Amino acid sequence: MKKFGFLFIAAGALSLGACTETTEDTVNEEVEVLSYNLDAENSTLGWSGSMSPEYGHSGTVNFSSGSITMENGSLSEGSFVVDMTSIDDTSLEDPKSEYLAGHLMGTMVDEDHPQNMFFNTPEFPTVEVKLGEYKDGNLSTTLMILGSEITQDVPVTISSDENGASINGKFSMNFASLSMPGLAPSEHGSILPDFEFDLNLVLTK
Repeated sequence: MKKFGFLFIAAGALSLGACTETTEDTVNEEVEVLSYNLDAENSTLGWSGSMSPEYGHSGTVNFSSGSITMENGSLSEGSFVVDMTSIDDTSLEDPKSEYLAGHLMGTMVDEDHPQNMFFNTPEFPTVEVKLGEYKDGNLSTTLMILGSEITQDVPVTISSDENGASINGKFSMNFASLSMPGLAPSEHGSILPDFEFDLNLVLTK
């Protein structure tokens, strides 16, 4: 009789444990997913390129669209489109500023400045940007530019709340792999393949 009672208690304990485990397994942690869209009017992307620390040019280029998704306050995914036909030079006065922007875009063509010298916007008017992992303040960023892919980690700060989000940072991107003629050595020197960027992305719900 004692043996039977012991077996009954043991079986009950196992049954209770199994029920508890099943209950815990079926409880799913609630995930808060928030999506944000680009506020193009208030977002900016500054650029600068140089031949030396003493000589270079700078300007801006605009984003045309984009969005990010945050899960429990962490970046899940994101993508943006940069309008390369919006390249502007702010380091010179017109008409030199207009000429420089045209050479960068490939719309001011002459014997010294072919269409594909730099960003060749008649053939490649946009750059697609895809965001990857964000870890330790660095964001994995992939550009689809001039028919090629460039992936690089860039230092940025990402913040978000129930009203909006932002991505800010200063970083450089190396364009040597694009083999742009404008980056090749010339009698006037060579433009450095590292372009500097100042990013201020504003996003809203």
